[in-house]
Amino acid sequence: MMQLTLRIVARTLFSTNLCREAQELADAINDIMGIYNYLVGLPAIELLIHLRAPIVSRFPKARARIDDVIYRMIDSRLADSTDQDDLLTMMIQSAEEPLDRDDIRDQVITIFLAGYETVANALTWTLYLLSQNPEAEHRFHAEVKEALDGRLPTYSDVPSLKYTEHVFAESLRLYPPAWAMGRQAIRDFTLGPYRLPAGTTVLISQFVTHRDPHYWDDPLAFRPERFANSNFRQRMIYFPFGAGPRQCIGERFAWMEGVLILATIAQRWSLSLVPGHRIALQPLITLRPKHGMRMTSDPR
Repeated sequence: MMQLTLRIVARTLFSTNLCREAQELADAINDIMGIYNYLVGLPAIELLIHLRAPIVSRFPKARARIDDVIYRMIDSRLADSTDQDDLLTMMIQSAEEPLDRDDIRDQVITIFLAGYETVANALTWTLYLLSQNPEAEHRFHAEVKEALDGRLPTYSDVPSLKYTEHVFAESLRLYPPAWAMGRQAIRDFTLGPYRLPAGTTVLISQFVTHRDPHYWDDPLAFRPERFANSNFRQRMIYFPFGAGPRQCIGERFAWMEGVLILATIAQRWSLSLVPGHRIALQPLITLRPKHGMRMTSDPR
């Protein structure tokens, strides 16, 4: 799933194929995830960074590896006068003032990483949940067969793949790739019985809220049909992409990508978990399966 989503975001952003660079980028991102997991919660993080502790020194190296790939593609595009039909071209052309390569890099890296690692995790958890819930898997495959009749799905098919969308939504509820987020208060405010001063960091967890029995009937059960007629977003108990002005800019792309990938896989394959494979959570920056997700693909 990582390699697949990486190739998709590369084509969408840069009109290019990242087959050769895929492993290099994946390794660098894994390094950053591991460094973050090690540092979070440690006291005196600033001191560790200042002293250039060995674990911290790996971060600039990993970032440099990512930047090298990103800058290579940006420089190639800036040197090419051909009008490409991709997001990078739209970004450059829509800017009121010319963007330098560092500005472009900052925008690209946000969309690149958000559209790659998070969606790969979401798809992995979705395929796992389908493998553990035969009734939902049967209904999912039936919808794909009826809607597509053996052909590859396109963007115009998304509205007719409603149960597939509900499957993806329920997976994002149980295993949200962005499992927690923080906001910093810009002024003093009151939250319930607490008065919090400006500058306070407030954390909220999608993982916790999405599984809260106060808000969800049978919260640990995988029931995609619960999204058929829902107002979960209005009630602010379902926010896998965040909420408010900082809500994920790539949300609509992620919904489309998730639905179309699931429908494409379902055309030819049914996936089952390898017997004895351990399932555990690894809550880094994103919510990963700690031991990966080894599955067997059976032709349909």
